[in-house]
Amino acid sequence: MVALSDQAIDWLVRLQSDEVTDLDRQAFVDWSGQSDDHMRAARDAQALFGAVSQTETAQDWTGQEAALSPNATIPINTARNTRRRMPGSMARFGTRRFALSIASLCALVLAIMAGAGVPTDIWARWTAQYSTDIGLFKTVNLPDGTVAHMNTASAFSIDFSNGVRRVDLAAGEVIFDVAKDAQHPFIVSAQGGEAMAVGTVYGVRITDDHVNVTVREGVVEVSTGVGSSMRLLAGDQAVYHDGRGPQTGGHVDLAAYGSWQRGKLIFNNRPLGDVIDEVQRYKTERIVIARDAVHDLKVTGVFEIAELDDLLDTLEQAMNARVVRLPLLTVIY
Repeated sequence: MVALSDQAIDWLVRLQSDEVTDLDRQAFVDWSGQSDDHMRAARDAQALFGAVSQTETAQDWTGQEAALSPNATIPINTARNTRRRMPGSMARFGTRRFALSIASLCALVLAIMAGAGVPTDIWARWTAQYSTDIGLFKTVNLPDGTVAHMNTASAFSIDFSNGVRRVDLAAGEVIFDVAKDAQHPFIVSAQGGEAMAVGTVYGVRITDDHVNVTVREGVVEVSTGVGSSMRLLAGDQAVYHDGRGPQTGGHVDLAAYGSWQRGKLIFNNRPLGDVIDEVQRYKTERIVIARDAVHDLKVTGVFEIAELDDLLDTLEQAMNARVVRLPLLTVIY
């Protein structure tokens, strides 16, 4: 049975379609009014979207021509059971295509494949106590009662001794629902820094040469041994690099944070380059953007992780771009 939260998101995605009707809108009102749980799911879904894609904003796109520029926001939406294409506003983004010569494409492919190498975190995932493969998720119950929600390509080991519960995050992202134990602090170590809590919910993510710490509930103290530590409350985020003190990462939309736990990725006016970087985490093949003008286009939408190929297929319809699929490589230009 599909969860109410997913049904609510599917409703909001449907309401953003150019083909939405008054009957659809009334049907959503009727669905929301079925019970308090339905109403709560509808409110949570609207909060999850936040500024991502309010239905009024989506309707504003109908009948308008969107300028194809780095500042243009392109709403693209996919959701479970919403597989049909929405040609309205997508079709209005120019039809001009840029040709990439066979020689140039071959040179690009060879350069990419020569530098692809082996993923840097593969050894960490092989040797850690707990790990997930690319595109997979896992929930782990730790010995102290803490629940660890592991995202794609993640790895960590634990050492619960000497009065401290210590986790060594080697790769990826994990959200920890920490069991309360005031006598034994819970510490996540990653790339030279630590995030300490007693009983809370927070996530730690390694991305290239920096680490993000995001607090969903409670209080977390972040330190690197360089400069002062930083105390985070619910909704706060800190970022640090190895050998540098933590810096504020701003306030996080908690309704959208950790959406991957529900099998979704949510983007609000994000450059396509950032979107592809995020999608890359869930795909084994290499995805490369070969043209800067495409790299900077803004994307807004809710996407099913299990159907990310649909996102790539939609690019040609929604953007002035082409997608070329090769063995182990996808090129967007």
